[in-house]
Amino acid sequence: MSTSTASVTAGTSSHTRRQGYVARGVILGSGLLVLALLAWVHLGLGALLFPPATGPARQVATAGTLRVTLLADSGEMLVGDHNTISLAVNDATGMAITGAKVAVAADMLTMPMPVPTVEAAWANGKYIAHPVFSMAGPWQLTVTITAPGQPPVHATFRVGVRWHT
Repeated sequence: MSTSTASVTAGTSSHTRRQGYVARGVILGSGLLVLALLAWVHLGLGALLFPPATGPARQVATAGTLRVTLLADSGEMLVGDHNTISLAVNDATGMAITGAKVAVAADMLTMPMPVPTVEAAWANGKYIAHPVFSMAGPWQLTVTITAPGQPPVHATFRVGVRWHT
């Protein structure tokens, strides 16, 4: 009788040990999966593997009665502060608006990503700005134009920002 009891106890011990290994593997695998998903979303690794569309190099929008043309002078928009855009601001007759205060605010569309609003400077018949992007992905640029003696007006543009390659 003692022989059969010993073999049952040994079988149960082996079975319990195997369940412990499986449980540890499931817990470890789940933890690694969660970390990978967090890295994918919060670090923008998805945009590294699947870069967003860059958008057209020239976009036109209206802001009140003004026509605003955005040109991506630096080519595609990249993460960092080396981007250059120029903004041509014209009235309904096509005349350039000079002396306006032009600010560019960038907002990431997929998650809140605070970046500073930049002021555009007048140069060569256009307003020049250097927007800063902190992560790759789809962004919206909101251009606020305050012409002398006029209320502020806004124009929006969508751009795709990529990681440096």
